[in-house]
Amino acid sequence: MLPFSNSTKIRAALTVLCILLACTGVYYFVKPSANSDMPPALPRETEVAKQDAKIKITSTTDIVQRIVYLKCNEEETFRTKPADNLIGLNYQQIQQIYSGWTIEKFDMPEVVMSLKVNSLCREHANNMFIGVKDGYVAVFHGKPGGKAILKEVTKIPITKLVPGDAEELKHGMIVQSREELLRFIEGLESR
Repeated sequence: MLPFSNSTKIRAALTVLCILLACTGVYYFVKPSANSDMPPALPRETEVAKQDAKIKITSTTDIVQRIVYLKCNEEETFRTKPADNLIGLNYQQIQQIYSGWTIEKFDMPEVVMSLKVNSLCREHANNMFIGVKDGYVAVFHGKPGGKAILKEVTKIPITKLVPGDAEELKHGMIVQSREELLRFIEGLESR
C-alpha cells in the first residue's frame, strides 16, 4: 500500500464531506419534506397553482367567461370585473360558486372559465328565416348568411312558387315569430 500524507488524507476527507453536504442540501431544498406546509415548487412557466389558497380574487381581477353553444358551435366571451361578493375568494370557493364551469386559469390578474351548453346561442335562438335548401322551402335558425343553421326542410319545391316568392326566399326572408312562420308556409302550400 502506498503511503499517503496526512494533508492528502485530510483533503480527500474534506472533499467527500463537501460532496455529501452538497447532496444533502440539494435534496433538502429541492424535495420538500412530507411534513412541510409549503407546496412543491412550480416551474416558472406554470401560470396558476389552482390549489394555492393564497391566490385570491381582487377588485382588479378580470373575470373572463366563455360560453360554448353546442347546437350551433358559437361562442360568446364576456370580460368583467368581479362582483363584490367574489372579492377575496380563492380557487376552491370560486369552483363551488361556478360548479359546472371549467376554470382554465386562476390568478390575481385574470380568471378564465368556460361553460358548454347544449343549446343555440342568442342569435340563432332568437332569429329565424325562411330560405331554400336543395330546391325546397326550408326554415333556418339565425339570420340569412353563412352561419345559419337548418331547422327543417318542407315538402314545398321552389319550382311551384311564384317567381317573386322564390327569388325572395333565395335571399332569405326573416320572420319575427313562430306564428308568422306558420302563416307564411301555409300561404305557400295553398298557392
